[in-house]
Amino acid sequence: MMRIATSTIYSEQTLAIENIESQYQLQGQELSTGISLNEPSDDPLLIAQDLSVRNDSAVTTQVGQNLTGLNDLLSTTDSTLSNLTNILQSARNLAIEGASDVITPAQRSQIGDQINQLLEETIGLANTQYDGKFIFSGTAAPPGSSLVQAVGDPPTAVETANNIVQQSEELPNGQLVPTNVTLQQAFNLDASNGSPSVFDMLIRLRDTLTDQQTTDESTAQVNVSNQAILPTTTIASMESSTPQILMTPLASVGNGNVAFTLYTSLTPTGQTFIFTAGQSMQNVIAEINAATGTTGVTASFDYQTQRMSLDDIANQSFYITDSPAAAGLATGNFSSAFLLGSTGDVVDNLSTQLGDIDNALTVALNAAGEIGATVQTVTSLSSTEASRGETDTQVQSNLEDTDIAKVTSQFSLSQTALEAAYQTTTRLEQDDLFNYLQNG
Repeated sequence: MMRIATSTIYSEQTLAIENIESQYQLQGQELSTGISLNEPSDDPLLIAQDLSVRNDSAVTTQVGQNLTGLNDLLSTTDSTLSNLTNILQSARNLAIEGASDVITPAQRSQIGDQINQLLEETIGLANTQYDGKFIFSGTAAPPGSSLVQAVGDPPTAVETANNIVQQSEELPNGQLVPTNVTLQQAFNLDASNGSPSVFDMLIRLRDTLTDQQTTDESTAQVNVSNQAILPTTTIASMESSTPQILMTPLASVGNGNVAFTLYTSLTPTGQTFIFTAGQSMQNVIAEINAATGTTGVTASFDYQTQRMSLDDIANQSFYITDSPAAAGLATGNFSSAFLLGSTGDVVDNLSTQLGDIDNALTVALNAAGEIGATVQTVTSLSSTEASRGETDTQVQSNLEDTDIAKVTSQFSLSQTALEAAYQTTTRLEQDDLFNYLQNG
């Protein structure tokens, strides 16, 4: 009869114990960590799936972080624009209050002080930063601590270090969206239509209220889009011509001359100004200013905003009319062509400025609307990426997590098998040669 060597039986028994111990330790590790996949050898097929899910999850996490950062930037911009529109609405309310006929100059001056506070708040909003960068600077990186710097105290102007290049970003879905608005888009700075910036508008509003300025100014730009009045532009070229320069062309009767009459406290019977067809815009302004000593009124034309302004240096009310000129010269429509009112006083001045405030409000609201649309898009995409991340986490959990009930049962069986193997090995080690031969 053939017998198996004792050493062979012992080796086989030892190998079996090692296998059970390895399985027992692996099951114990799974129970303690809750993870069933730790090494490629645990389950090569599941590991491959797990690595794919992990890679997708890493990309989703990074995309989510990028979207969160972008959303924070956009939310900061949106909040700042909301504060700006609130300031502009407050300025409008104060302008209406100041335009009342029943308040005193001292009360108007106090309102002017409130406007100055709004101006300082506006400059602060323009200098808003996110992650160490100015949100309204375009693509510029101002070296100083301010994007917008007040000139004077109280401010008489502002200096800026921005550009008007809007930034954009391609989202994971391929959509290209704006990620900021510029000072021009939010604060109407250097507007292409020549309308005043928020800063200039608030400075002028404050000065009007504080100094009781009596001004008759064009209610809006007087030029046709893509055309402009220059210092050398003549009366003749501002009359019906091709191309048309004024939105309401100058009109005269027969000789091409136009005229208007100015009534002030110094000239109660009126001072008439006649402008011939060959005179230029700078001639018109110079002629009105040459009579300032007589009328008390100065004139200016802003070639950027394309608006005319008549100001009484003593802040006294005055009136203008397209009255018939001397020597039978017809007046034409000088006042309506330059969008001037019939009265120059502080109330009419404030009323005219309401149009500038409303324009600034519209600009700010448009900027807020553009950013708001981007916020909605990014928020929606963030929600999609978050759902995708949750799905990846669930799939990864299904692949990696230990089935506690199943592994607990296996762990118990392995423990029992290991104890039995230890007992068998112990008996083998205790048998002597006689017992082994006898039992064999």
